[in-house]
Amino acid sequence: MPRVLDIDEKDRMILELLEKDPEMSQSEIAKIVGLSQPSVGSRIKKLKELGVISHAYGLNLKKSGLHILKVDIKCKRPSDIISKLSRCPFFLNGFVVAGDKNLTLFLGGEDLTTLEAIVDKHIRSKPEVYNVEAGIIVRSEKDVVMPIKMYIEKSKKAPCGDVSCNNCLYWKKDLCLGCPITGHYRGKFWK
Repeated sequence: MPRVLDIDEKDRMILELLEKDPEMSQSEIAKIVGLSQPSVGSRIKKLKELGVISHAYGLNLKKSGLHILKVDIKCKRPSDIISKLSRCPFFLNGFVVAGDKNLTLFLGGEDLTTLEAIVDKHIRSKPEVYNVEAGIIVRSEKDVVMPIKMYIEKSKKAPCGDVSCNNCLYWKKDLCLGCPITGHYRGKFWK
């Protein structure tokens, strides 16, 4: 079980300042929180070592123009679903949660029908999945930066396990843009 972090008021101030402006210099932070620059530097180093602060580069989803789908799932083995989908370029993140729905996924893409096809084909159709609720994220109050696979290395094998998009009814009926990894992709984001 993770322990609760022991951070003080100055650490909280530093975290809030960095959350608002990750590029803020240690000297600027020191002036605001009332510490010396070396003290701020050592606190930031401590917070990084504890894993409280990390750098994550990614795409600002609020400004990207991508559609984000939140999928709540009741299933037998949530870790298996996350493991399978984690290789998919459309997969943003997954969370095992307590409650009736024990898995929440976030998928992102330029086309809602593609996201729905992923849910239908690779989640709803599985016998270990009992219930699925999907909803489109309409608005984000804050910027949300998430790592997203921007460079797609081509492969003959799709991460979902399908042999080819050519055999997929969703792809054949233009209900899915296809997989950027296999080269059967008709979209523009990963071209």
